Amino acid sequence: MKPVDFFPKFNEIDFNSLKVDFHLHSTWTDGKNTIVEIVNKAKESGLHSIAITDHIRKNSTYFDDYKKEIDFLNSQEELNIYVGFEAKVEDFLGNIDVQQTVVKEADIAILSVHRYPLGSKLYDASEFKKNIAQEIELELSIAALRKGGFNVMGHPGGMSLTYHKEFPIEFYEEIIIECSKNGIAFDFNGRYHGREVDKIYPLLKKHNPYVSIGTDSHNINPMGKWNKTLGDYLK
Repeated sequence: MKPVDFFPKFNEIDFNSLKVDFHLHSTWTDGKNTIVEIVNKAKESGLHSIAITDHIRKNSTYFDDYKKEIDFLNSQEELNIYVGFEAKVEDFLGNIDVQQTVVKEADIAILSVHRYPLGSKLYDASEFKKNIAQEIELELSIAALRKGGFNVMGHPGGMSLTYHKEFPIEFYEEIIIECSKNGIAFDFNGRYHGREVDKIYPLLKKHNPYVSIGTDSHNINPMGKWNKTLGDYLK
């Protein structure tokens, strides 16, 4: 797993450090495009580095073959292609649903809140009132950040945004502060944060955490667009 200083601090981001996409899904899990297609789109979009970060669980068996494909493509391309994964937070203790051997082999280890673990079941954020769903997502995020064992906090607020169209600014700030304290990069995420930039940008500037830039693309069409959006803020 890459050390957190592999990522830039927010206030050190320049146009070159925006030419990356460190949150991408392929046909290895729920993406619509192969890794080769993703690589070709990344080159067309002017990116210099990407990470393939397919969904994984402790019982997943595909990782070794997946890593071999990425490593081979990386050896053939000028584009930097990193091995990654996205795992979910498993419980309110902040444990991660991934094998530790996978964490050691990956470059980019994204931990995200997806469905909420309560008792022996998993629940969508839609099954709770807005304020409760937001509080649960915050609590799971903070627990994971304090537990550690990964280098990117995936799409903060994403489940609340998906199902309730809102995540409180003070909750973003709590997560950003914990990212800074615990040396974990904040996933500034094109899929979820596109309409939240004006809310999140000042908080990132204030607390200056490490930041990972990613589109969270499940098909290649959005690739490059998020980078241009963020580039407009640097002008």
